[in-house]
Amino acid sequence: MKNPVESTPKSIAAGKNVYDKYCAECHGVTGNGVSEKAATLAQAGEPKPSDLTDDKWDHGSTDGEIFVDIRDGVGVRGAMKGLNGKPGISDTDMWNVVNYLRTLKR
Repeated sequence: MKNPVESTPKSIAAGKNVYDKYCAECHGVTGNGVSEKAATLAQAGEPKPSDLTDDKWDHGSTDGEIFVDIRDGVGVRGAMKGLNGKPGISDTDMWNVVNYLRTLKR
């Protein structure tokens, strides 16, 4: 699946807004997988949220694969819920998140 949204400063800023609202709680403000929620999940024996700043993408590394992860969620028992069906979240919003995530590399 090809990303139909050009990675522009406007798209990246829009993606950051969605990320901050729906993703940062688990993946951390900087995307490194460090957060209070991540620590709570680890203590409960749940999977640790991915570090989105490294070069290792366990669930796919293409824009299309990342989009599907954001849309549908990943993991056993729905460890990460997808954004599909969230009120006010469009495919464009999710593609903007993909563009934002590309800026998080160390």
